[in-house]
Amino acid sequence: MRKQYFYNILYLCIFASLVVPLILNIKINEISNHIIEINNEILILERERNSIKLEHNEVFSIANIDKLSKVNLYERLDVAQKINKLEIPYKLNNREKEKITVLGFGK
Repeated sequence: MRKQYFYNILYLCIFASLVVPLILNIKINEISNHIIEINNEILILERERNSIKLEHNEVFSIANIDKLSKVNLYERLDVAQKINKLEIPYKLNNREKEKITVLGFGK
């Protein structure tokens, strides 16, 4: 009786010592695959962020602002400081149109 009990315990210990590392390796592989998927998503989001940043830089670049000012009949003025007040860098070419919007490129 004692031998059978001892062999059963020995069998369970050996079985547990073999199965537990296998189960742990399976869980580690699942977590590793999940981390790889998350890293791929991060790379995709970084590419999108960089493309949006590039578009923003192109839209709000100095050259593009100059193009917009030419389209909206603004001309570039020399910026000079007069008694701690700066002149506006753009003004309308033709004074006939008096409808000017504040803080915008209105005509």
